Amino acid sequence: MTTLAIALVAVIGWFDYVTGDFSLALFYLVPVGIATWYSDAANGWFMGLLSAAAWLVGELAVSRSDGQLLLPYWNAAMLALICGVVVQVLSALHSLQVELEERVRRRTASLVKANAELDAARMHFIEVDKLESIGRLATGVAHEVKNPLMTITMVVDYLSDVVPAGDPNGRTMIESLQEAVERANRVVSEMLEFARPAALSLKPDNFHLIAERAFGLVKHEMTRKHLGVVRDWCEPVPQLWLDRNKMAQVLVNVFMNASHATPEGGTLTLRTRVRGSQFIAELDDTGTGISQAHQAKLFEPFFTTKPVGQGTGLGLSVARQIIQLHGGTLRLANRPEGGARVTIQIPIK
Repeated sequence: MTTLAIALVAVIGWFDYVTGDFSLALFYLVPVGIATWYSDAANGWFMGLLSAAAWLVGELAVSRSDGQLLLPYWNAAMLALICGVVVQVLSALHSLQVELEERVRRRTASLVKANAELDAARMHFIEVDKLESIGRLATGVAHEVKNPLMTITMVVDYLSDVVPAGDPNGRTMIESLQEAVERANRVVSEMLEFARPAALSLKPDNFHLIAERAFGLVKHEMTRKHLGVVRDWCEPVPQLWLDRNKMAQVLVNVFMNASHATPEGGTLTLRTRVRGSQFIAELDDTGTGISQAHQAKLFEPFFTTKPVGQGTGLGLSVARQIIQLHGGTLRLANRPEGGARVTIQIPIK
């Protein structure tokens, strides 16, 4: 654009010089405006001075013949002044335009972000409403099933006393029946706990001691699959306000899930650290990780990838609810090096 502006100044100056007609002096403002708008104020000033110089050259050629020696300099100075005013005005307008465009860009980005947050909030409310409906349903079903289960348990206990010890078929059937009733009772209990979790009993506690207790409760499963356990724990461990029994329930659930997902001879790593006002515990396994199709459903009640009889699909939902009652978060994700990672974050109070 600077080259075009210089060319326009040259053309206008040549026309003035050849024709001797200086009534079109304002045409010099065109290249000045082009240089200012599409370049910057410095180029605009340069083009204004160049225009004044071109005007002066033409007028000096005429003034020699009529004896007006000072008038060309005065006219050139006025033209330079007018060009300067135009440069300042256009420069201010251009800065204002740039500022307005930046405001529009920021506002657009803010609206896009707000719209995304609104969509996320809508999805959250939909999930909350769904979970509330499932909770009400679970409460009703659990209460209806609980009483018949108690009756069946009493009958099984009675049969275990009356069936002769020498009847292997009878004993096998009673044991199978006891396992089935126990599994059904566990499902009902987890449904009730999911629907109406008991109030927390928060006390200052040591997370590492609760983790050791949870490891002890799942020791049989880990020994059976020859799984190694690595403890990478922060020292000193901060005192957290925890419900010991419920936190142990959470850890037992995630330890069991990690054990089931890890092939025989694999390793579980429990890592803890403090970041600011947050206590973070990460459990890594060496399994195959979480498939893309299952990631969005992990915390849905009754969703499970385990075989029938090995999981109810409520464990992770209950675990996340317990962590949320502690003011924290529970997340699951795949690790870049393979396997899955459970991250528990609890505020340090």
